[in-house]
Amino acid sequence: MLTLLNTLGKTLERFQPFDKRVVNIFTCGPSVYQQSHIGNFRTFLFEDIVVRYLEYLGYTVKRGMNFTDIEDKALKEAKKRQKSVAHLTEENIRKFIEEIDFLRMKMPDYLPKASDAIDQAVEIISRLLDLKVAYWNRGNVYFEPLKFPGFGEIYGLDMTRWPSKKRRFHRDTYPGMRWNLGDFILWHGYKKADTIYWDTSIGKGRPSWNIQDPSMIFKHFNEYSWPFGHNEG
Repeated sequence: MLTLLNTLGKTLERFQPFDKRVVNIFTCGPSVYQQSHIGNFRTFLFEDIVVRYLEYLGYTVKRGMNFTDIEDKALKEAKKRQKSVAHLTEENIRKFIEEIDFLRMKMPDYLPKASDAIDQAVEIISRLLDLKVAYWNRGNVYFEPLKFPGFGEIYGLDMTRWPSKKRRFHRDTYPGMRWNLGDFILWHGYKKADTIYWDTSIGKGRPSWNIQDPSMIFKHFNEYSWPFGHNEG
């Protein structure tokens, strides 16, 4: 029997998967603007142990782990090194896979890249816009947590700290900030000097770091249908 901490209720609960035979796991992988370090691999090795233990218990485990290959930090680092973003990130992805093999970790079934899930990110953003929990501002799309019932419950975020005056966070991440207390960006609208962007149904631009994990889950796992409809994969 496997017992896990349910962060929603802060209680220890017996692990009971929806499917009695198959367990789907998606874990956040590396941001590949740089080579992964030993601290990153501590997390990845722990996840590898969880997968092996579930298999020991008799489950078939399907695991996904993503590569964050488009974000502010990747664009900044590529410019600093005078490389293309694709060249920089592909080199670090190759090194990461070599290190997984060196550490004798089990290779995940899916290793999606954020840049391969643009359509899924756009679909999610479009649905959030329809639900009025996201909105346009100066060509970007922002998520408005105060309009999403139950936001922060899983983490245990104290929403009474949320500022009453609207604040928008325009970058993917902010050093030293665990939470951005305000509306965070989902879509970076195209600017004249941009070199990395996609032409999509919501216009030119790129998905922010904040929307990339769910877009890759959406592409490879059929764990839910609301509010986005069915998916393939």
